Amino acid sequence: MDQSALAYRRVAVGEMTEDAVTVGIECDAEGQYKAAVWWEAKGDIDADEAEYDDIGEALAAAEAAKTLHGFSEVVVALQDGLSWQDNWGQLQGNPRNREPVGDVSQTDLSSDETFELAAGIEAERDA
Repeated sequence: MDQSALAYRRVAVGEMTEDAVTVGIECDAEGQYKAAVWWEAKGDIDADEAEYDDIGEALAAAEAAKTLHGFSEVVVALQDGLSWQDNWGQLQGNPRNREPVGDVSQTDLSSDETFELAAGIEAERDA
C-alpha cells in the first residue's frame, strides 16, 4: 500500500476517538520509532490494540481495521517532539477539536439554530 497517498487527522495524545482507528507513534529509548494501533469498542466490535516496530505496517494495519470494522477514519497521535515523516502519508491538523457540541457543519441547522445552541452551551458553562 502506498502510504504517501493517504491523509490522516492528528489527534491529541489521550483523546478519545470513538469512530476511528488510532495509530499512536512514539520513539523508544534507542531513538527508534514504534507504533500502536487501537480502537474503542463500537457496537458488536470489541476494542483491540497491537504494537508495531514499523510505522508503515502500523498505518496499513489501521487502514485494514478501518475497512474491516467500518470505522470512519484513521487518526494519528504523535508523541510530543516527534516529526511526521512524509513517506507515512499526509498529516492534517485536528479540525474536529472544537467546542463540546462538536462539528455542526454537516447538519441542517440554520445559522440562528446554531447560534442558539452555542449560546445555550455558553450559558450553561457560565452557570
